[in-house]
Amino acid sequence: MKKTITIIGGSIAGLTAALVLASAKNDELDFDINIIDSGKPDLGAVAIYNSPLFPRGILGKDIIEQTLNQINSLLKVNYIKGQIEQISGSKGAFVSKGQDLEFKSDYIILATGASSFNIDGLGDVVKPHNLMNKPNKIRLEYSGRQEVKPGIYVAGTASGVTSMVTTAMGSASEAACAILSDIKGEIVVAHDTPTSRK
Repeated sequence: MKKTITIIGGSIAGLTAALVLASAKNDELDFDINIIDSGKPDLGAVAIYNSPLFPRGILGKDIIEQTLNQINSLLKVNYIKGQIEQISGSKGAFVSKGQDLEFKSDYIILATGASSFNIDGLGDVVKPHNLMNKPNKIRLEYSGRQEVKPGIYVAGTASGVTSMVTTAMGSASEAACAILSDIKGEIVVAHDTPTSRK
């Protein structure tokens, strides 16, 4: 059965989670993916020199564009500019709302960054971020595999990882794999071989 996943945040963590999910699509795991982006990614202001596989000095905006193209080559996603202000419901029946926006989904990934968190409906989940060297940074409290509450996962710097592209990507990959595993009811890791895609 096809699942709908809403990813709130369209920078490197949100896009990495979407890429892992899109790459896992098969007869048992199928998705509609909505990525809601506020248009203010921290990645947009940087150049990357310390991440493997990226060209030396690649601009953050180019990483976003290239990753979105890679995702869409596997599974066309809905990439929407906007801001989510409220989440209600439960796993399998979430509703995410913002000004002129409403999305129903089975799962949610919060890839909102560490600057602020202004989404109502999740209770007191905002905590101080202890691994960033800038003041007033936040993380979201979670348990297990980055699960804020059943069916809602946190990814990237909002999960409390150090502020680096590679750690944000790793955290996002884990959140996506946690959702894949929850859907299938067993541990799922999306791997490819040179002959697994045509």
